[in-house]
Amino acid sequence: MRCTLPVAHFCFFLFQALQHVCSAADIPVSVPSKAPTSSLVQPNFLGISFELSFMDEYFGNDTSTIPATVINYLSAIRSRTGKMPLRVRVGGNSMDSSTYIPDQKSPMVQIKTGATNANNQPVNYGPELWNVMKKVASDVGGAEYLIGLSLLDPNNDNVPLLASSAKQGLEDTLDGFLLGNEPDLYSGHGNRPNIKNYTLDDYIGEFRTVANKLENTPAGNLLDLKNVGGPTICCAWDLDTVLRGGYLAAFNGFLKYISLQHYPQNNCFDHYSFEIPYYMQHANVVRLSSWQHPGIMTTISNTSANRPQLIMSEFNSASCGGIPNISNTYAVGSLWTVDYALQMASVGYSAAYLHTRERGITYNLFTPPDGPDGSDGPWVTNPPYYALIATAEALQSNNGGSIVVDLNIAQSQVDTNSTVAGYVVYESTGSQVSQFVLFNYANTSTSPATFTLPPSAFNSTAGKNVTVKYLSGANIREQVNISWGGETLAGAGDGTFRATSASWSIPNKIINCAKGCTVDVPPTSLAVVFVRGVIDLQKTAASNPTSQEGKPTVTSQGGEPGNRGGNPTVPMGKPTSQAQGVFRFPLVFTWLVWGLSGCVFFAMI
Repeated sequence: MRCTLPVAHFCFFLFQALQHVCSAADIPVSVPSKAPTSSLVQPNFLGISFELSFMDEYFGNDTSTIPATVINYLSAIRSRTGKMPLRVRVGGNSMDSSTYIPDQKSPMVQIKTGATNANNQPVNYGPELWNVMKKVASDVGGAEYLIGLSLLDPNNDNVPLLASSAKQGLEDTLDGFLLGNEPDLYSGHGNRPNIKNYTLDDYIGEFRTVANKLENTPAGNLLDLKNVGGPTICCAWDLDTVLRGGYLAAFNGFLKYISLQHYPQNNCFDHYSFEIPYYMQHANVVRLSSWQHPGIMTTISNTSANRPQLIMSEFNSASCGGIPNISNTYAVGSLWTVDYALQMASVGYSAAYLHTRERGITYNLFTPPDGPDGSDGPWVTNPPYYALIATAEALQSNNGGSIVVDLNIAQSQVDTNSTVAGYVVYESTGSQVSQFVLFNYANTSTSPATFTLPPSAFNSTAGKNVTVKYLSGANIREQVNISWGGETLAGAGDGTFRATSASWSIPNKIINCAKGCTVDVPPTSLAVVFVRGVIDLQKTAASNPTSQEGKPTVTSQGGEPGNRGGNPTVPMGKPTSQAQGVFRFPLVFTWLVWGLSGCVFFAMI
């Protein structure tokens, strides 16, 4: 009997589908047996940079008005950084132009009269800021602070006064001082009107003037702390020229950090160059991290025990407050931020700080409720916050730090058409794999990217139960419906994660990788493969108590650590409604072969 027309159409469809499945080859992942670099990073690599002028919006006006929600947000990050404290930098343009008032008690910070530049709003502030910051550090289980010092007027005696007060007020939570903020823009911004050509020698001389003042403060010789950072350039100067042009020779004895600040583009004049697709091309992340490459190599080639560490003290998706409907999207705020953070970790940075400003700025981590500082009300979690959570877990370590290596999957370091990318995270020795981080940036396909991981990366025992966690969102432009590890902050106004079974959330999965394995990463998402086990949030919470509720709010309640039980961990290979239609290749292939076998049968009878 001959096939009827409907049967023929059905068989043609099956044939096309089988062609598609067969052509969607697995993506091989080649892993070096030993890390090709030795640059160590810690789980607290990605920190937060707060603009000084708006600290009150997030932390209230004194120690009694610190919002519980911000403690929940910060505790969730801290619970994922192991023994390392949460990194926070307080600074920005406003820090460089603000004034410390020793007897100002309330308000904690106060905008100066006539502050009309939206991107630089100087304030007067007093010692209550240190009290609040120190209490926050205690409440979240540990934080360390980088504090900006002004270089706008090198002869200003307010700077050593501020520095000594910060040292006395913050005590052991003080990580260091950043002297100057983007001095390469001082001349262009009119901050050196009496100098026709502001040169490197001028800058070094000014830096030395302020450094000398730090030798004699009410808190003693602050240079003995050896915790100063600079040059904190962003745009116009070449780092290598600065370092070799006398900066290191003059100040290496007390430098803790070589600091940079950089954004991929700006929106300072209401126009910009790049849309979302730019941020979804891994090759652009690689190119961005190569900015100042010679200076980076000069810094990290110094192998002495006390060499200054390289940090990115401020970054985000676009300077001057970000770009609406770009900076505040899942694709850019969440995925790109993780990718760029890991890329910086792979090229030699030891820390990076994601910037947050006042309410209404599109790249902010979260949005406090309207009303007086410290007011009750629901907060809104923005896409960049998820990046801090995912990055901290991706960099978890059990033996003193991690080494991050870009695997150049599918030539993604150079090919802007590549829709996949990936990193391997080694333990500090560089010989054992801890995690894989796998990206699928595809936005037009509904099929997952299937990565093939080699058996050499896994322990034959621990490899039998490997957990995979996903960062996913409803779509690339999503601003709210985002999840990490099957949990979300969407609709959670108190900053605590909640389990979700929404279609845009992917549950944790367990894979047997003892002999190697494949990992499906749906579009558009990333997966973290925990080769040696996931972070135990319960243990971390117990070892890092807070004064809010006795422990960080985010804890595990059954299932995998960090999974509250409402979205259980499922074995990889079993399709679930939560997995956005992610089916294993062999199952689909079997169905199609059965269908085509039926077609052949009908054609023969």
